Amino acid sequence: MLDHHEQTLLRQTGWVGWAWLGVLLTTFFMQALALFVPFMSIKVILVGNDIYSLPNSVRLMWESKIYVVAILIAFFSITFPFLKLAVLLVVWVAIGPTREREKILYWLCLLGKWSMLDPFIVILLMVLATDQWAVSTQTFSGVYLFLGGIASAIMLSTTATQLDRRLNPFAQGNAKTSTVKTRLIQNSGWLSVVGPVTLFISAVCFIVALVTPYFQLNQMLLTSDRYSILQSLTALLRTDQPALAALVAIGLIIAPSIVLIMQIWLWIAPATQAKHQRRNRSLGAIHEWCMLEVFALGLLLFLWEGTSLMKTDVKPGLWVILGTIVIYYSGSFVSMVALRRMSTRTDTEKFIRA
Repeated sequence: MLDHHEQTLLRQTGWVGWAWLGVLLTTFFMQALALFVPFMSIKVILVGNDIYSLPNSVRLMWESKIYVVAILIAFFSITFPFLKLAVLLVVWVAIGPTREREKILYWLCLLGKWSMLDPFIVILLMVLATDQWAVSTQTFSGVYLFLGGIASAIMLSTTATQLDRRLNPFAQGNAKTSTVKTRLIQNSGWLSVVGPVTLFISAVCFIVALVTPYFQLNQMLLTSDRYSILQSLTALLRTDQPALAALVAIGLIIAPSIVLIMQIWLWIAPATQAKHQRRNRSLGAIHEWCMLEVFALGLLLFLWEGTSLMKTDVKPGLWVILGTIVIYYSGSFVSMVALRRMSTRTDTEKFIRA
């Protein structure tokens, strides 16, 4: 009989472990099926109707010399999802509680969102084709299978990470800490000014990014509409695309808003060292659903090599989105450094108490 601290997550979690394993196998079949089921069709007047599956899209982009987009989609949307599930399976059934197990799960959570790159490019195409008489698009079940599979994989890695932190004695944050309640903003020196100010600026930029157009169509026979993030959401709802609209709403609006609010709350709310760490872990779980950087990469790739499909002009919203991402991650980095410094301090009698 293995000692409790030498058991795998499957052994440690009982029936929950077997249920998790069942969801993983279901997710694998969903993602495998998504490779063979069409994603969408694009119909162009006087040109014809093209039906795209995920592998076919990569092939067509490669043949059209859109090499960077083809390579990135092939990796993040075809190779990485199956690699992630395989690594998750190994972690779940074969690796005992070690610091390495926590590191593997951390990187799987960090990279999981990038598999949404192809759906965001699909969203861009659908939004730009909204209310156009010369171009029309239609989605098929493949895109929903893929979305469901990737969302399920993100939830699987999040669940595994949370369980590992609770059951793994070698995980960060499991050491004994002070019971003194403090505010991060009062015990971080000069960082207590830089962190909140940076987060406040990123919050303002984020609000501006939601309403500022990022692209405008500039092609004969097409209406020159402008699109912001909120306008993209409206266009998807108007064309009866609830799943893609949900991805935009959650990934580009709701999750980033929650993370920004939680980041600010992390600075000002009183808590013990252990509670600060728990709040930071909860923030990390929500951050896995923040897709602004994935969307920004999709915009840049479309601008760089995708204008052969639809010619577009860049609008200020694109640069606001990029600026928001840079400022936000700067603020998040400062918050992480301040939190790490405070969580490792042993001179807790010098804390300014809340």
